[in-house]
Amino acid sequence: MLDIRYRIDRMKVLQALRESGLTETQAQQLDELCQARDEDGMLALLEGATLTPLARKTFEILRQARLVGERLTELSRTIPLPHEKIQELYPQMRDIKLEYERLTTEADRAMTRV
Repeated sequence: MLDIRYRIDRMKVLQALRESGLTETQAQQLDELCQARDEDGMLALLEGATLTPLARKTFEILRQARLVGERLTELSRTIPLPHEKIQELYPQMRDIKLEYERLTTEADRAMTRV
């Protein structure tokens, strides 16, 4: 299972969105950005793309996960370690991950009905 707190896993999910309404040129650009490990570029490309409603929800969840994940990383590098601030972010990340899991389960069910 992917852990969307981490950039590399988020990028894998972002790349999977290439099948969700992107033009051939956009899909190729997304692949190139993924290969260059350019998450910012991938997010910018997908922001302006026409995505399916499910893909758009997934995209928004990944953006939220990125913000919280980056904040957790930033706090974990602070000395002394701000335990209370870190603990405050974990419920938020858990909720984001649960929403992502619900979406992927919903997408899996939709695919098996076809």
